[in-house]
Amino acid sequence: MAFQVAITDNDAWTEEIEKVRGATLVVDVHQNWTGPCVAAQSTLKKIVFDHGDKPLKMFTADASKLTALHDYAGPCEPLFMVIKDDDRVEIKGLDAPKLRAAILEKLGVKE
Repeated sequence: MAFQVAITDNDAWTEEIEKVRGATLVVDVHQNWTGPCVAAQSTLKKIVFDHGDKPLKMFTADASKLTALHDYAGPCEPLFMVIKDDDRVEIKGLDAPKLRAAILEKLGVKE
């Protein structure tokens, strides 16, 4: 079973990201020619394993296919969005400690 759900069109972005309240959403934004960040998978899987009892959802999204991500199309640097309600943190590049900290903060987990 995949732990990340692919958002493939604008309707799915609206339903899964824009309309969801109360959950922490993590979006691995990628380019159509790169795919999701494989190097981040172990970090994200560990967070899901350790905190799967909390309202947490993981997604991937191709920036070239979604209007909401149009500004992110082009560069190959990984980009992660950690979203809860109307608050969004963007992490550029693969900085696993920073990504983990941002997710745990949105979940309300103190280490």
